[in-house]
Amino acid sequence: MSKWNNFYLQRMGTGSNGSAYPVCESVATWGMWCSEIPFKLAEKAKEPAKRSFHDEHGDEEFIPSGGLMMEAYDMKVKFGCKRMTSGRDTATYGTQVSDVRQKVKAFLDYLRQSGMMKMYSTHTRIGRRYVRLQSVGDNAKWVTKDDMEFLMFEVTLKVNDPVTDVTSSEMGIA
Repeated sequence: MSKWNNFYLQRMGTGSNGSAYPVCESVATWGMWCSEIPFKLAEKAKEPAKRSFHDEHGDEEFIPSGGLMMEAYDMKVKFGCKRMTSGRDTATYGTQVSDVRQKVKAFLDYLRQSGMMKMYSTHTRIGRRYVRLQSVGDNAKWVTKDDMEFLMFEVTLKVNDPVTDVTSSEMGIA
């Protein structure tokens, strides 16, 4: 698991007490390790407003003074939750299948119920805001590695603000 990383999420907005929602670290909060995340700085630029005249060559395009705007994009992130391998002590090597199911359910419930979130990956050092759950992959599987067993699954997140960087210090983890 040395190649696996922590993943931070924070629901955007304020709670009933008027303060920001807490930052949740994937391993400490749900037992979820981030095993794969793309190093995506941006996807593609939006098409600028344009007009085409029949009596002129090419197009007339309007580029805003701040430059081209970027498209929202989807990001596929793979997570894993560890359980014990047969014959091992559960206190040392993880949790049973029912506990893994509860942790995965709690994690997916958080993603579903939070709406818009901030996220930060310790591996890519990329953070984004206005991120939401897009879909959950239907190909979860058990993988055995180094005498440990993991439930691996994929989540697709939609990044609605592909330009604003969220830093580790902004997430309160610096």
